[in-house]
Amino acid sequence: MSRIMQIDIRIIPFYEGRFDKQFPRLADMFGQVSHTDPLEKERSLYDLVDHLVSVNRDPAVPDDLKAKIGSHVETLLSLKREARDHLLARRLDDLDQVLYKLEDRFDELEASL
Repeated sequence: MSRIMQIDIRIIPFYEGRFDKQFPRLADMFGQVSHTDPLEKERSLYDLVDHLVSVNRDPAVPDDLKAKIGSHVETLLSLKREARDHLLARRLDDLDQVLYKLEDRFDELEASL
């Protein structure tokens, strides 16, 4: 490793517009359950998985909402773990494919809300 430089490979958000315009139902859900951090800062979908896990575990969130998002959260968490493995191993083509799957699952979650 270099003494004064480092390699930085990370996942950053890149929405065509604002997050709340691309995923209005999801943004509304975060607001309704007082998990507004994802709305205040642009987060990548990769990072939003952790926020969804928090919502799903929050005892103040209504059970009917947890039932709607629960199966999606488990799948998203699994995909995030797979993406993390590819990221750490610098398998960027494989990471890209998993991120596409992650996006598809977020689209499905949006539609189910």
